[in-house]
Amino acid sequence: MNITFISLLILIVWLPLPYGSNQAWAWALMEIGIFSLALLWLWQYRQGALQLTPVFYKAIPILVIWLVWLIYITFQLIPLPYSWLQWLSPQAAEVHTTLTTLSIVPHSTAVGLLKSLSYVLLFTLTLLIINSRSRLRWIALALVFSGLFQALFGSLMTLSGLEYGFFHEKIHNRNLATGTFINRNHLAGYLAMCLSVGIGLLIAQLGQQSHSSTTWRQRIVKLLDWILSEKMRLRIYLVVMVIALVLTRSRMGNTAFFASMTIAGIITLMISKHVNRATAILLVSLIVIDIFIVGAWFGIDKVAQRLEKTNFSTEVRSDVDIYTLEYWQDYLLTGSGLGSYYTTFPRYQGADAPGAWDHAHNDYLEFGVETGLIGVLLLGVAILLTSGVVLIALYRRRQALNRAIAFSVTMAIIALLIHSTVDFNLQIPANAATFMFILALGWVTCYLPTTKRKKNISRNPVSLPPPSQLAKNVTLSLMAALIYLNYVAGSWGLADLIAGQVQTKMGQWPLQEVEEAEWTVTSKFSALGLALAPHNPDLLETMGDVYYWKAIKSSGSRKERLTAYQRALEYLLKAVEQKPTDASIWAQIILLKHDLRQYDAQFLNALEYTTVYGPFDPFTQQMVVDIGLAAWYRFPKNVQSIVMATIERGMQVQAKVIGRLIKERKREWVVCAYGGQKVEFMAFCQQMRIRK
Repeated sequence: MNITFISLLILIVWLPLPYGSNQAWAWALMEIGIFSLALLWLWQYRQGALQLTPVFYKAIPILVIWLVWLIYITFQLIPLPYSWLQWLSPQAAEVHTTLTTLSIVPHSTAVGLLKSLSYVLLFTLTLLIINSRSRLRWIALALVFSGLFQALFGSLMTLSGLEYGFFHEKIHNRNLATGTFINRNHLAGYLAMCLSVGIGLLIAQLGQQSHSSTTWRQRIVKLLDWILSEKMRLRIYLVVMVIALVLTRSRMGNTAFFASMTIAGIITLMISKHVNRATAILLVSLIVIDIFIVGAWFGIDKVAQRLEKTNFSTEVRSDVDIYTLEYWQDYLLTGSGLGSYYTTFPRYQGADAPGAWDHAHNDYLEFGVETGLIGVLLLGVAILLTSGVVLIALYRRRQALNRAIAFSVTMAIIALLIHSTVDFNLQIPANAATFMFILALGWVTCYLPTTKRKKNISRNPVSLPPPSQLAKNVTLSLMAALIYLNYVAGSWGLADLIAGQVQTKMGQWPLQEVEEAEWTVTSKFSALGLALAPHNPDLLETMGDVYYWKAIKSSGSRKERLTAYQRALEYLLKAVEQKPTDASIWAQIILLKHDLRQYDAQFLNALEYTTVYGPFDPFTQQMVVDIGLAAWYRFPKNVQSIVMATIERGMQVQAKVIGRLIKERKREWVVCAYGGQKVEFMAFCQQMRIRK
């Protein structure tokens, strides 16, 4: 086995291990791994040890689509003339304060672009490295073993009560199988893909028949061979994965798996020219055994109960979908930028969808709002083109393994398309990368050349023609670009890791005295992170928080404190330039300006943006109410109206907290005079009258 192939095997197994690669440092490792693998392949190609495969040439149409996708996401990051921005995305032009990009949060889109580039490279490397049926089988087994490990680990943690994830005790989804993922639904999505490949491998072995037995001894030997056979071991692996899938209690994860197996089986039986009766029997037996035997023992009835209790009229996710559609209307054509959902959605979030929503629980809508109709069209064409190629493989290919993996790809596509209607599996790097890898296998199964062995074949390795000088120069340029991308991925991952450590440390500061030495160390670490990723708004915000703490806790002179306030304000203003729809940053700006007693135009703008971009965010509501009531008489009537509107919204979601703030600022009579007749204020004002 060649080193590039072994590296690909290791990479496929590694992807889900560190929390599904859904931490900044984890997806940085994923990107570095893929970029390094591409670098290794290019080096061997330049040395004449490897060459472009026939599958690669056949897959040029899909590679062009992926290239257009990367160019489009890059276009979201390019500063445009303001008139262009107004024409392409009027809402983006309205939101931006200084930038003129289609993306609302350029750094998040740059992170998304780097992920997309790694996914496309993984897709391409699969086309280039899987050049034989032996490798196709090995890579499929690697995915099955990865799913088996996740299933065993997740089931063991759940059934034993240990409740550990990736070297860390679980906080959420306890008593549910999550494997090394954070969310049970994402383990369910990953297992569905691994099960698809495992079932395909099982189908590939159906044609392997042994000679008939005539004696009892031969029959016993044959039975023992069957029990100890790879086919039986594979069936046990699938049973274990189904057990883990059931233990996730994921409604749509289980539904997607069984529905996709049924639909893919029907499609295979209808269009494949070489399918036999054994395939139909196997699929039926899988459904019967998995549902009625395995499921009965390990709690599929609980999944069924959750499905029965599902009511879309009371599901918060359906409300989020409705608000996300409103969000999409403002960014219909080009989207708000890949990776910008978490900071843009709160503007459209209603009181009946409380909490923080980092992702839409619907991949279609999330890609729609972030990349617009153009992005959805590109992704849709890529999926349809791959589906067409896989169906061709099912219809034409004679080799059992090729047809079986084509079935696997069909099933995996259907499973993810179903599950994506209510979850965000494709926003999880491990699942997205695995899905791209499986899509590439679809092209491999269709166009992998049939190799015929010759009797007098030479055992000497065949020498490949060396690449041309132009190819060598292009390869060298690509290698230089990959080295730079490795540096970017590593520095951004390290910067996010530093930011997380600093924020954890600062989270303890309200409970303890902060020594000057500790503040100095923290500020230096923050500055290091910012040096690695200078346009990261989260790091800029962290630096602002660090200097704000110095301003309010420092025992230095008034001048030193004012300097700290000014530095904090500078960093927060830089952060909000990069993330203009983040209400929490605007809220911190008004807090800082309030401490300085600077109720100028900058303060009034920040107050307005806080209420516009986070109307139902609890933190921003509390900040606006507290500061607004404290400085009530300094504001003109239009600003007082903004504060009262915030109080009205706050009474809907956190009435006790808002009421306490009103009392602390002694503004009961003001609030009741302005809004005492409104439903939201009636209970509070009635209570005030009784006490009076």
